[in-house]
Amino acid sequence: MSLTFTFASDFYKGDSLVLKGVYSFYNYEFDEAVDILTNAREEFPDHPGVHLIWAASRWVRAQSTLSIEETYTILDNDLKEINLVYDDLIEKYYYDPTYLLYQGSAIGLKARVTLGRKQWLKTLYHAYKGFIIIEDVADKHPDVIDAQLPIGIIEYYAGISNSMLKWAIKIYGLNASKESGLQKMNLAADQSEWAWIEAKSILSNLYLWVEDEPILAYAHSKDLAQKFPNNFYFNLLYLESSIRTSNESVSISIIKDMDILLSELSDRQREWYSPYLTYEKALYAFYQKDYKTALKLVEITIEKYAAELDIILANAFLLQGMCYEMLDNRGKAKASYNKCIDIGNFSNAIEKSKLYLKQPFAGLE
Repeated sequence: MSLTFTFASDFYKGDSLVLKGVYSFYNYEFDEAVDILTNAREEFPDHPGVHLIWAASRWVRAQSTLSIEETYTILDNDLKEINLVYDDLIEKYYYDPTYLLYQGSAIGLKARVTLGRKQWLKTLYHAYKGFIIIEDVADKHPDVIDAQLPIGIIEYYAGISNSMLKWAIKIYGLNASKESGLQKMNLAADQSEWAWIEAKSILSNLYLWVEDEPILAYAHSKDLAQKFPNNFYFNLLYLESSIRTSNESVSISIIKDMDILLSELSDRQREWYSPYLTYEKALYAFYQKDYKTALKLVEITIEKYAAELDIILANAFLLQGMCYEMLDNRGKAKASYNKCIDIGNFSNAIEKSKLYLKQPFAGLE
């Protein structure tokens, strides 16, 4: 489960300060975001969302300087703390479903750690514990559109899971449907008050690397990149969707902007994100039919890859194989496809690699 921010339509004391922290967070102003949200926690301890958002901001800030396992430790400890806070808040505000909504999101965020470790059953367990709370709120309060995002994530994740997970999901009585999940996430992206940011990010990711629908990713990623220009990841989504929808001039402009953004990141962020950008440059070269340049760049991506999740790495191996195909080296292409398949994630690159092992890639349509 990815991080989800959910705000009710009612006004709570501290909303404006929390909002300021949220926008700083998404615009990569991490120190400022943590400071703002720490102050907001102290000044408005009864605010329903500030504790979860504070934990999320500390976790993402840690990713800019620390190892992956260290960031997991920080997130684990903060989640233990805020879960106790939510227990008290729910007892105090038992009549307000917003607190339950945040409690469910905090519990479900634990699944983000196990997802990164590919512990699928643990991911399901933690996600489900949070989900049943959120689902109850959504059923009883359908006007809270923000709750549709976490429900959509679980439904989608269930819909693309392997047979064992589908069996477990049916026992829990969940709707294992990626179509239903996408519908709910799109509802959150279009109509929610706060969850739209995360919804658009998740949908862009899924449409690019799982659903293979770059046209659908384009509008969401463009909106995010324009509203949060310093967010390297949002710009990455915008760049890939631009390349794959043949927006050449836009792609060149984004690459220039991202080269500048990359220089402003921390050393850890550059270690993490530089291979991402190199992959996008390789993809752009491939679409320009400059296969030798694309191959050189994608090999740098694979060699330097240091990110937590491996969805772009899988796509890099796929692109490497496609480059070899266009350079008439079928043997090396098959080796690249097999490396992609061995990663074993949910990306569409896995299925494409399986296809190209049987039927050689013949070029872009």
